[in-house]
This record gives sequence, structure tokens and C-alpha cells, in this order.
Amino acid sequence: MRYRLTGFFRFVLTVVLWIASSSMLSWKVAANPLAHFDVRYTQTESSTQTESSTQQLQSSTRYIQPSTQQTTSFTQAQSDAKTPIRSHHYQVNINPQLTKAEVKVCFEGKAPKYLAVDYRKATKKLIKFPSADKGHIEFQGRYWKTERLGKNACIDYVSDISGHLRKANKGLPKATKLSFQSDNTWLWLPETIREDERTVVHFNLPPKIKVSTPWQSLNDDGTSFEVGGTPHDWGFTLMIGEFDLVQTRLNQGGQLNIAILKHLKKKQALVSWVKNTAETLGGYLGRYPVEQTQIILIENERYKKGPVPWGDVNRGGGFGIRFVVDSNKPIAAFYEDWTATHEFSHILIPKVNYRDIWMSEGLASYLQYLLMARAGHLTEQQAWQRLYEGLERGVKGAKSNWDESLSETVENRERGGWGRSGRIMRIYWSGAAYFLIADWQLRMRSDNQQGLSDVLLKFNQCCAGSSQEWDGIDFADKLDELSQTRIFSRLYREVANGKKFPDYLRAFDSLGIQVENQKIRLESGEKAKLRLSILNQHP
Repeated sequence: MRYRLTGFFRFVLTVVLWIASSSMLSWKVAANPLAHFDVRYTQTESSTQTESSTQQLQSSTRYIQPSTQQTTSFTQAQSDAKTPIRSHHYQVNINPQLTKAEVKVCFEGKAPKYLAVDYRKATKKLIKFPSADKGHIEFQGRYWKTERLGKNACIDYVSDISGHLRKANKGLPKATKLSFQSDNTWLWLPETIREDERTVVHFNLPPKIKVSTPWQSLNDDGTSFEVGGTPHDWGFTLMIGEFDLVQTRLNQGGQLNIAILKHLKKKQALVSWVKNTAETLGGYLGRYPVEQTQIILIENERYKKGPVPWGDVNRGGGFGIRFVVDSNKPIAAFYEDWTATHEFSHILIPKVNYRDIWMSEGLASYLQYLLMARAGHLTEQQAWQRLYEGLERGVKGAKSNWDESLSETVENRERGGWGRSGRIMRIYWSGAAYFLIADWQLRMRSDNQQGLSDVLLKFNQCCAGSSQEWDGIDFADKLDELSQTRIFSRLYREVANGKKFPDYLRAFDSLGIQVENQKIRLESGEKAKLRLSILNQHP
């Protein structure tokens, strides 16, 4: 719900604007009477869960040096961008203490209908309320209605961003400056970006300070970006401070923009590990699925379980992955961990609505070990054994929730239904079984000429970068269309509405995978050909 100015208050405002004529109206509101907000909840896909040569990496990797000049002209920021359709330009000046952001926005032609942030109390952080040189703004909580600005209007404002500073007691050395924003609380961006528009953001940074965003980098020093078309209220991470920023190109196309906190150990080896994972994903699909990906490597003292105890992804304005790492662990342990392949696999499909989250988490769970085997970090035996063990955790979770369909399990989890155990395992591994069975059936019906990766590649070619959230059945129908089958929609209805765990053992048997005393045994012969093709291997 958005607050609208009505009645006498609107009449008074109209008179004031008429008197002011074309002059700028600046509101100095102490107790913002328009602070009526609607709240959107952003769901992030997350997981709580061999050292390679760096010679090839160095040839395609650049460490970004911070700008030695703190200010850049607005004209220069515009020239850094590509040829515009209709460009809206932001210039953001950050002070040396990382506590204040001065923002100037100039719109080309007609301004967007709304600018928005994700934080409903963001207006309380404004040091200087926004002013416009043409027309006026209506303030509606976290929304600014800008459609009544004149053509080619500019606005400017100043915001307090000190609340995003990370302190030394949160795993940072005392001298490190770092502003870490996981929710957009101060940068009012277009609520939607039309096909004939683009939004360019240029940062003027103090010496030694860098910025990391999920947006498309437009210049070599990593200060100008084009905001992607996916809704920014899907969540994104904006990091400003003292850290290393590495840009590395991938063999299958695409670029990783990797931000690494300076106190992390084995930085070059960690960059190699991240790149190796991305290359493996590109090899599976046939190309890397997106043009650029933001990667953030952080270390947090709270997490001490494994080399990569936590990872998550966000899609707002672009694709970003955050990894919490323990850089004290040997680098070989990173290649043996599944978190990176899981999180990268989320790039392969669009954002689905929450009731179908089992599809997104399921694909990532299905691929996490198989991709490790394709890269040579697990043997075939190890990969299928770990997949089997995960599926069995899903079986156990389904039995614990025997009176719920999978869709009901997801709904109960969303409502905070943690009273029963096994819900998360059922959600993740039911989805993994779905994609395993689909992959197997595709290969059986096509005499092994078409598999899941082929269908996902077609989807990436036609529909990547969708700015809409997909219903699971619509996604399944699209995969049916691309594969010229009914496999995905039929399976979707069976899995989503079923109270039992999907029967994955039929697929295992057809792939030559036998289970004896909770250990798998891999058969050779004709069945092995189908199984090995999934791993891109040969008998």
C-alpha cells in the first residue's frame, strides 16, 4: 500500500508549488508525516554448508587498482557508459569515513514513475532531503513518485550510511574500513527499468577505497556500472571499502568480479578456486550463463565449520554470490566442499516463487556433487554416493512429514513451521530427485541425445535474465516446450502434490547404480554409458 496525498493537504501543496513556479521545492521534514510503508520480503537462496595451477588464471585476471582521484565529472561518468537508449545517470560521492553518500541523479527524458529503496525507514537517514530542478517529487515512504518531474530533470540528496560500517570485532582488522550493505537503505533506484531505459551509477571514491556491486561493470577501474533489469528488491549486496577487487574472464564467456577482504589468506588460490567452479558450470551448460557475476569472499569468526560454512545468492539488479570462508583451511579442502558448486548452480534457472523453491534448491543439490566429479575433484563413485546419501536424507524428511504434500511442506516452512524435523531436507532433496529423474527420462527417450544440460542451455538462450518471478509449473511447461516432451510438467505435478518422496531408485537402476547396505555399486556395460554421459565421461 502506498500513501497518497489527498484532500486539503494536496490543495495546500498545489498552491505552494504554483507560488514557487519553476523554483525548487525542498522539504525539510523532521518527523516525516508521509512515512506509511509497504514491506517486501526478499528471499535469498542459501546453503549452510586440489589446489589448481594459477598460471592460466593470471593471464585473464586483473586486480583493480583504486582511483587516485576522488572526484570525477558527471560528463566523464556519462562518457564511460555504452551508447544509451535512454540513460538515467547517478553520481555517488562517498566521504573518506564511509559515513555519507551524496547522490545526484539526472534523468534523460521522462523520469521513471517511482524510485525506491528496500528499507521502510530510509527517509530517517537523509541528511539532505531530495530537491529537484524541474517539477516535484511526491514522497510516499520508501517510494519517491518522480513521474511529475520535468523532462531531463535532476535531483540530489545526501544520506547517512554510517549504519553499514563493519566494526573490527566482526572479523575485521582494526584499521580496515568497510561498508557492507545487504539491503538497499539509501540508494533510491528506479522501481522498474523499462526496455528503453538504462540506469548507470558512477561512484566517486576516496583513495584506496573500492566498490563491489552485482551490476555490469562499465570501466576498467570498477567505478561505473549499469544496473540490471531484475528488481532490486530481490536483494543485492553493495560493499564499499578497503578490499581487493579482481576481474577475471572465463573460457566459456562471462566475467567474475571478485571482492576479497584484505586480511584473508591464500587470496590467489581462492580466486583460482572460484574461477574453477565457474568454469565447471560453463562446461556443463556449454557457456557461462550470465555476462558478469559479483563474488564476495568474507571471513566471519562465528562460522568455524568447514572451509565454506555458508554461501548465498542474490539476483537484484544482477547476480551476486557471497561466500563465508575460513582461509586458514588448506586450499584442497575448498575443492572438496560442495557449497560453491551448489551456489553457482542457482544461476542456471530463473527466480521461482517461494512455494516452488524446491526446484531452485533441488537443481543446485542435484548438480553440486556431479559438477565436482566433472571437474575431477570427486571420483564417479564418490559423487553418486554423496548424491545417494542426500536423497536418503530427503526420504527421511518426507517420512517425518508424511501427512504433507511437498507444496504444503514448503508453505509450512515459509510460515515458520519448524516444529517438525526434516522439512528442509525434504525440500532440497525432493527437488534433486525431480531433476535426476527428468535427466534420466530425457536421455532414455532420446537415445542419450538430449539431457538436462541441453534443455537448460536452450532456456538460457531464450529466457535468461528474466525480470519476472516464475511459477514452478510455468517453468516446467517452458522446459517441456524446449525439450519437446511432457516430462517436466508431469513430474512437477507428481512431486509437488505427492506426499511420498519421488521414486529415484528406478532411475538409479537404469543408470547402473545399485545400493547394498547403504553403499552404492556402479555397474559397467550399457547402463554405464547413460550414467557416464551425465558426468561427461566415457566408459
